[in-house]
Amino acid sequence: MLKILSKKNWYKFLLTIRFISYLVVLFLLLNPVLNISYQSDKILNWNIFLDNSSSIKYHKTPSLNSIKSGYQAIKDKLLEKNISFNSFIFDNKIEPIQASNINGDGLTTNYWKVLDLIIDSEKDLAGAIIISDGIITEGKNSVDDLINLKIPIHVIGVGERSELVDISILSLDVPTVVLKGDKVDLKVTIQSLGNINERLSVSLYRESKLLGSKPIRLSGMGSKNEAKFRFNTKEIGRQQFEVLVSSVKDEINIQNNRQNFSLLVLKDKYKVALITGSPNKNTSPIKKIIKKNKRIRLDHYVRVRDQKFKPDIKNFWKTPYELIIFDNYPIKPLSPNFIRILGKKIITNQSGLMHVTGPNQGNKSLNGINSILGIALVDSTQISEKVYWDFINTNNSDIDYPPLEQSLFLIGESTAADSLAIFDSGWPLWIRNKNNNFRSVIFATSELNVLYHFQDNKNQNNLLNSILSAEVGWLLKTDASNENYFRLNKDSFQQGEMIKLTGTQPLDNPSFVNSINFAIFKDNEKKYYGDIDYNFERDRWEGEFRASRPGSYLYKLFMAESKNPFQTGSFKVLESQIELNQVYLNQELLKEISKNTNGEYYHWDDREKLLKLISPKVRREFKADIIKLTENRFVLIILIILLCIEWALRRLKGLI
Repeated sequence: MLKILSKKNWYKFLLTIRFISYLVVLFLLLNPVLNISYQSDKILNWNIFLDNSSSIKYHKTPSLNSIKSGYQAIKDKLLEKNISFNSFIFDNKIEPIQASNINGDGLTTNYWKVLDLIIDSEKDLAGAIIISDGIITEGKNSVDDLINLKIPIHVIGVGERSELVDISILSLDVPTVVLKGDKVDLKVTIQSLGNINERLSVSLYRESKLLGSKPIRLSGMGSKNEAKFRFNTKEIGRQQFEVLVSSVKDEINIQNNRQNFSLLVLKDKYKVALITGSPNKNTSPIKKIIKKNKRIRLDHYVRVRDQKFKPDIKNFWKTPYELIIFDNYPIKPLSPNFIRILGKKIITNQSGLMHVTGPNQGNKSLNGINSILGIALVDSTQISEKVYWDFINTNNSDIDYPPLEQSLFLIGESTAADSLAIFDSGWPLWIRNKNNNFRSVIFATSELNVLYHFQDNKNQNNLLNSILSAEVGWLLKTDASNENYFRLNKDSFQQGEMIKLTGTQPLDNPSFVNSINFAIFKDNEKKYYGDIDYNFERDRWEGEFRASRPGSYLYKLFMAESKNPFQTGSFKVLESQIELNQVYLNQELLKEISKNTNGEYYHWDDREKLLKLISPKVRREFKADIIKLTENRFVLIILIILLCIEWALRRLKGLI
C-alpha cells in the first residue's frame, strides 16, 4: 500500500508539506531573532512666530502693512528654496497664521509660550524665527532655559529703539473697611517707562482736600517705585480718595496718572437697647449672643410693673440707639402716643427694630405697633401649637429643625417684606421688612431659646447664634452686603492689565467662613468667573483677572453656592492698552534669545541677510527593528496554513 501511495503525486506533495511544517517547528524551537536595520531621512521644519500684540502696529516704522508684506516676502523666499516651515502669530496665545488674523489686536505678549513651544518641538525642528519688538507684558521674563536648546532661534527686531514715555499708578494697596480712629496705611505703586530720570510728587486727596504729598525719583525703563501714606479716620461713612502723580514732558497717557478709591469707616461701637416686657426663656440667650459682639454696647431695660422699668425708661428716650429689640414686649397694646413717639425716635436716630415674641404675647399685643414693624396681623382660629419649619431658599432642606410654637399669625404688609423661614402650616416664622432706610425683623414664635441648644453644623455655632448674629448685622447694616469688604486695586484699567480683587475686614465675621467666588459682567452678559483665595500671610482675600475690551463692567461677589451676590461694584477698562505704554524695540531681550541659542539677530531692515542663512535641513535617522519569529504573526499564520493544507488533503484522500 505504501509503495502504491509513494508513486502518487499528491502523496509526495503531502509529505513535502509535512516536511516543511516540521522544519518550521524545529526552526521556531531555536527561538530565532531577526535584526533589521535601515536608515531614513526626515525633513525638519522651521517655525516662524510673528508678534501680533497691540504694540506691533503702533511703531512709526515699519507699519503693520509693511510687516504683512515683509512676512509674505519671507514666506515666498522659503518656498522658493524648498524649505519646509510652519507659521504662527502670538500674543497671549499662539495660533496658525491666516491672512485675516495678522491685525495687531493682541492685548498682551507672553514670550514664554513661544519659547515653551519651541522647546517641546525641538526634535522636529531645524530652528525657529521670531519676528517681534521684544515687549513682554505677561508671563516669565527669563530666557535662561534656552541655554540647553540645540537648535538656533533667529530673531528679526521690529521697531525703533526710542521708547515712549509714560507714568502710571500700577496699584493701590489699602484696606477696604476700617474702624473709626484706626490709622490707615496706603501703599501706591508707580511704574515708569521710557527714558525718565526725574523727581516727581505723589499726592493724596480726600474729598478734594490735600492730605499729604510724597516726593519720588523715577528712573524709567519699566522700573517701579512705592509711595506710602498713613492717615487717620475721624468721620464715619464711605469716604472718597484720589491719588495723583505729576506728569512729565512727552508722556503718552496721563489718564493713568490718577486713581480713585473709597474707604468705609465704621463705628467701633453700636448702641443697642433691649426692652424686656417680662423676663422669659428667650431673654438670657438673646443677651449672651448680643454681648458676644464686641462692637455692641447693650442697654437692657426690664419692665417691673405697668410703665416702670429698671433702669429708668427715661434713659432710653434720651439715648440714640442704632437698634431697638423688643423682648416679650409689649404685653398689652401700646398707646397711640407711645407709638407716635417711638416712630419719631426711630426716624430721628435711623434705628433698626427687632421684635422677639414672648410667651405673654399674642396678636392683640402688637395692635398699633404692627404698622411700624411692617406687618399685618391676621385673625386665625388655629390653636398655637408646636409646628415644624424650614428655611426658604437654602440647601439645608434635609435637616430636621426642632418644632417651635407658632405664637403669632402675621404676614408682610408690603412687597418689601421678606419671609426667611416658614412653618409647615404656611405661616411665616420670621419676616424682614425694609422701607427706605428703616429695617425691621419680627419672630413669630416664643420659643427661640430652643434653637440655642441646636447645633448649626455650617458655622459650628448654635442655630440661634447664627440667626440672631445675621439679623443684628442686617439691622445695623454691618453685614457683608453693606460694608463692602472687597475692592479692586484701582477703579480704571487699561486693556490687558491684571486686575486684583482684595478683601479685608477688621472683625471676626461668620459670613466669611465659606468659599467666595466672583463674576464679571458686561452688558448683562457674564464674561468671567473665578475664585477668591484667602492669603494667610497677608491676612486678606485675593483674586485676579485680566482686563478685556474697553467699556464699563460690573463685578459681583458670591458666598459659596449662593446665587445672590453679597457685594456688587463697577470698574472701567479704558481705550488705552497696556501694550501701548511700551511701544519700542527691546533689542536687549531679542539679542539675548538669539545669543543663548546660537542664532542670529537682525533688524527688520536687514531681514534679507537672515534668509541667506536659512536652508533645508534633514535628519538622517538610523533605525533597527528586532523581530522574534516565535512572536511573529506572519510565521505563525504560515505554519497554520501548512497544517490546514495537510489536514484537508488527508481528509480528501480518505486517510483520516
